[in-house]
Amino acid sequence: MSNKTTVTDGLIQFEYDEEMLKAIEDALGDLKSEAPKVLKNAVNATAKQAKVKLAKKAKETYVVKQTRFTKAMATKNATNANPTATINITSEQLELKDMKVSPASYNPTKRPSATKAKVLLSSSLKGLEAGTKAFIVKFKNGHVSVAQRKTKARYPIKKLLSNSIPKMVGNEDRVLGVVEPDIYDDLMDNILTQIKKVLK
Repeated sequence: MSNKTTVTDGLIQFEYDEEMLKAIEDALGDLKSEAPKVLKNAVNATAKQAKVKLAKKAKETYVVKQTRFTKAMATKNATNANPTATINITSEQLELKDMKVSPASYNPTKRPSATKAKVLLSSSLKGLEAGTKAFIVKFKNGHVSVAQRKTKARYPIKKLLSNSIPKMVGNEDRVLGVVEPDIYDDLMDNILTQIKKVLK
């Protein structure tokens, strides 16, 4: 049996083929009419587990709290007619200040020689000197950001942004691709559990 996971614009979709449904029908025998329900329940349980595992892995990878990943993900359950579950990941663009930054706070009386930041937990703080010097700024509304001047002039300035949560979670090398084998294993376990419930 096989599964397919696709990621498009923050939408993670777990698709399962006819071969999987046929294998469930064979295991159920005379109760094969229950196969769509078995697959639906297994897929929904797996999607719930996947959401937790994706958030945990993302938290272990990036300098972002796990709750931010969890809150950004919403699950749409599979049905008997369509045993496909989706995890929709939506979030505003994160600022670099949402990551780990040094200095961590705004202090107009103390100007550091360089502002440093990191996005990955495994990396070290690196200076932000691409073009013009980066600095911590506090806007009139009280919001604090990491910013750079767009030109050599004092104004205008731009806030520096980081990766979005959908891109972080959907990263094949660091998060989704690492967790995907576990998602498949969870699906197999959940299918066996649901089959046993029906046969009982």
